[in-house]
Amino acid sequence: MAGVRYAIAGSPVEHSLSPLLLAIVHDHLTSMKSKILSDFNLLKLDLIDTKTIEDALAWGYAGSMPNALPWALTGAPFGKFRTTALLEKAIAGSREVVDCSPLLESKSTKSLQLQIQEMSEKMQLMANSKLPNSVLNEEIWINLTSPLKHTLVSGAVSTIDNSMEIQSVNCLRWDGQGWFCGTFDGLGVISAADYHGVDVVNGATIAILGGGGAARSTAHSWINGGGKVIALEGRRPLSGGNWIDGKQYNGEIDIFINFDGGDISDNQEAIIAQGKAQYVFEAPYSMMQGTGEERVSQLAQGPFNGRWLLVGQHLECWSNFWAPQLGDMLPSVGLLLTKLAHAEAIIDSYAK
Repeated sequence: MAGVRYAIAGSPVEHSLSPLLLAIVHDHLTSMKSKILSDFNLLKLDLIDTKTIEDALAWGYAGSMPNALPWALTGAPFGKFRTTALLEKAIAGSREVVDCSPLLESKSTKSLQLQIQEMSEKMQLMANSKLPNSVLNEEIWINLTSPLKHTLVSGAVSTIDNSMEIQSVNCLRWDGQGWFCGTFDGLGVISAADYHGVDVVNGATIAILGGGGAARSTAHSWINGGGKVIALEGRRPLSGGNWIDGKQYNGEIDIFINFDGGDISDNQEAIIAQGKAQYVFEAPYSMMQGTGEERVSQLAQGPFNGRWLLVGQHLECWSNFWAPQLGDMLPSVGLLLTKLAHAEAIIDSYAK
């Protein structure tokens, strides 16, 4: 394994939990003391506050930004003593969490044999993909958030999927020879849905409000996974492609997600009030309060916090793009959420 420099790029990014998730997963893996992970070092975490994709790529080459952005969780930039010390305490606390909270255990009906088969198929797919396979001393991993997901259209970046085509790139990787990109928001939604027992393959229905990069990725992945998509009118229409099954909702909807944010819409209110959606997920994730256990309890209740989608897509980035060879060593969605809740509580307790 190579050493990794990681950043989240977009605007705003100061409240992003992605650097904390990256650090928690890295610690989870390296705590296993596996030989293949002996050289896997986390060299840098950073925030790239920008509205241009060029700045994100420039950080990859330069390794820093002219003005370091304070991380909202600690009030100081990455690399400064305060953030480093609080992050170390949070990671140490997350390391003590070795089991998923009973409140966040998977409700998936898939058998262990089927899960193993799917993992094997995924590994075979990755082996045949366009993923970089060089072994270097250092790699660069970047997550993209709004407004950058739709801005990357370049022949200088190799895409492992159709993320540029649907204008939804949320993950970059530099292997020392070139840039690679992909979209994993949609796979993250499917992961969260599967964790709650919703079977996309058998035609589960998702209602989507919004038309940004994450919404497009979700619609595309859901359709390709065998599900049905209902596009609800919002401030940004879900346009392009042949993924829309209809704009009217009748009967039960398995999952509803509002990617538009802001005030609740008439469509969303109707879906919730009439009990049409089995599960409602919030796309944004607001700051939480309380102890680790109290935060876990909040995460277990619907409408489900956006951390479910964040954790889902983060794990998909690892297993499909950054380090697919480590797929069977990654924490589950529930375990990573449990670790995250305790890590955030620790940082918050010291930061006050």
